[in-house]
Amino acid sequence: PFRCNFCGVVTLSGSREKMESPARTEAVLRHLARAYGVDAVQFYDNNFFLREDHARELADRLAPLKLRWWCEARTDIMMRYSDATLEAIRRAGCTMIFFGAESGSNEVLREMNKDLKAEDTLALASRIRRFEIIPEFSIIFGNPKDPEGDTRECFRFIRKLKRLNPDAEIVVEHYTPVPQRHRMYGEVEDQIQFPTTPDEWATERWQRFATQEDPSTPWLRRRTKRLIDNFELVVSSRWPTVQDLRLPAWGRMVLKALSGWRYRLGVYSLPLELKMAQRVINVRRPKVESL
Repeated sequence: PFRCNFCGVVTLSGSREKMESPARTEAVLRHLARAYGVDAVQFYDNNFFLREDHARELADRLAPLKLRWWCEARTDIMMRYSDATLEAIRRAGCTMIFFGAESGSNEVLREMNKDLKAEDTLALASRIRRFEIIPEFSIIFGNPKDPEGDTRECFRFIRKLKRLNPDAEIVVEHYTPVPQRHRMYGEVEDQIQFPTTPDEWATERWQRFATQEDPSTPWLRRRTKRLIDNFELVVSSRWPTVQDLRLPAWGRMVLKALSGWRYRLGVYSLPLELKMAQRVINVRRPKVESL
């Protein structure tokens, strides 16, 4: 039901949403738990929570299954839910919710057709902490109109989120446009030429573009991308993800000790010690490896 213009979801779905009934979802998960011992699940639905009555019924049905689960939602919708519904969702086993926060700039959010305000995300980050549900916020860096200014704004916004909810997890994304039926976010139609065949999309250059490993977009300078990557490294070391169950306690302590001063002082350049520490400790990257 939303029309964001920076990703391919709207192009694929046409803003149409068909929701599975809570009863059928319960039946499927009950079978998986009984037959295969499943004890956790990821719901890959861009708008898992749309209606509060649906969410509440689903939570009540999932609670007896004793599963732990992850899903995706919008901050503005979750902010409309009552405390009783959020508590029911927590009791049902929800441990983490992914939110597309995208930006701390209301102007950028307007250009994205996000129908969301940065204040919604900040309010949600603070409120959801009471229910012990970890919010996972994706932030898109590299607004083509002002990549450097956008980067500074995103840094400030993430630091606000962390002050409000230190448990919040941050997913750093580089803006990589996808073909749209209408105008693309950032008005980049004349700046990038997409492949026209499947073979072209399968080349290393476009694989690196799609995975954001090296988007090589003309509007994002190398030094700006390097700064963003360094910032992500500092944040992920200061607050190692709870999704890495294999990370030992000593590893978390080392990463926090090495990165604390950098985050506190805003020093992100040349974090060689953090790169080495993450490599030695073998830190997982949920953005790349999934949960």
